[in-house]
Amino acid sequence: MRKGDIRKAAIIETAEGLFYSKGYENTSIQDVLDALKLSKGGFYHHFESKLSLLDAICEKRVENHAEECRKLIAERGYTGIEKLNCVLTYSSYLKDASSEFVSIMLKVAYKEGAVMLRDHMKMATVALMYPMASEAIAEGIQENVFYARYSDELGSILLNLSHCLTDEVSMIAVETDDPEQRAQAIEHKISAYSYACETMLNAPHGSLTMLSQDAHEAISASLELMAAV
Repeated sequence: MRKGDIRKAAIIETAEGLFYSKGYENTSIQDVLDALKLSKGGFYHHFESKLSLLDAICEKRVENHAEECRKLIAERGYTGIEKLNCVLTYSSYLKDASSEFVSIMLKVAYKEGAVMLRDHMKMATVALMYPMASEAIAEGIQENVFYARYSDELGSILLNLSHCLTDEVSMIAVETDDPEQRAQAIEHKISAYSYACETMLNAPHGSLTMLSQDAHEAISASLELMAAV
């Protein structure tokens, strides 16, 4: 790895730790520089702002999710529908045990409306997950579980729908104060998207998992963290 790449990776790792320990809004670029004993020129050579640094952290997480998904598919001998569920689950940033990261995303990308951050994550996810989604759909068709045409196009469509669902669930999370009402609204949204995607594939009802239980737990924990700040 080149020296510049090592420094960039160190900035990302250090900033991520500071964002979690101090909070994104309470962490300055100077804090990152001080922790690394780095000059401003060394920082701005790689990143133009704190938001672009968060963008890099998000991209790294997308890459990690894609790699984890790829390993599971290779190791577990999944059927087509199991592969697709794995891809859909790992396509959401909510597939994350870190309530700190989810709370940052809810606050910055959704509550504060950093749309570009969300779009970058979507593009990175679709690019990395698309081959696995298309392969899973093609296998499901061969196994007579899915009955659909255009498996390549459907892979992209489903991934984009998965991101639309993540966006809607995230907006419900930050806009709904009542916990019971929030949980019902999220469940309804997940059910609607799952039904639409199953219909598109002519798949058995209840066969697709658009968001895992991890997502519910991550949202609840991250909202509690946000309220405590």
